[in-house]
Amino acid sequence: LQPGLQARLEQLLADRLNTLPEANSMAALVVDNRTLEVRGYVGSADFSDPRRGAHVDMVRAQRSPGSTLKPFLYGMALDEGLIHSESLLIDAPQNFGGYAPGNFQADFSGPVSVSEALQRSLNVPAVDLLDRLGPERFAGRLRHAGLRLRMPANAAPNLSLILGGGSTSLEELVGAYTALARGGLAGRPRLTPGAAPHEVRLMSEG
Repeated sequence: LQPGLQARLEQLLADRLNTLPEANSMAALVVDNRTLEVRGYVGSADFSDPRRGAHVDMVRAQRSPGSTLKPFLYGMALDEGLIHSESLLIDAPQNFGGYAPGNFQADFSGPVSVSEALQRSLNVPAVDLLDRLGPERFAGRLRHAGLRLRMPANAAPNLSLILGGGSTSLEELVGAYTALARGGLAGRPRLTPGAAPHEVRLMSEG
């Protein structure tokens, strides 16, 4: 850990704490993308407040990733040739075998570019892409790179994955996100200086 960065990180979370509901907390993990060494680690915003789960290390706790898996889906879809940089996706009401996702803002935008769909985190285009790629294949690629998606008992990966339907840890999510800065190579965050680097290709360099 870098003491100065660690102190700033703890203060950042403390300053934001009063914007959250009483029973909520937050966590942060900062990793050096080049070495994968952890530089800042805050597992709980307030270790003295049991109402906020003070004893829970939220860096390693299992939580819904929300929409944070979408960049990996778009990267894999580009690698598989399902889309290209100028593709248009449809943001309109659709039904996927009984699953009918909506958007956070509740409205729809019609035809949108790939970049706009990702930038705006639109749900229907993402579910459509996951339907084409395959939920089990998507989950398998992430698992191979170190990001395991836990499903409810006996449930197989399904289209809800891309909207936070499974659970994972912030530690594994950060490890996967390093691929965006490391030419497609995901890495396991190194918590100790002697930990051997571990990296796996998640996406192509481009």
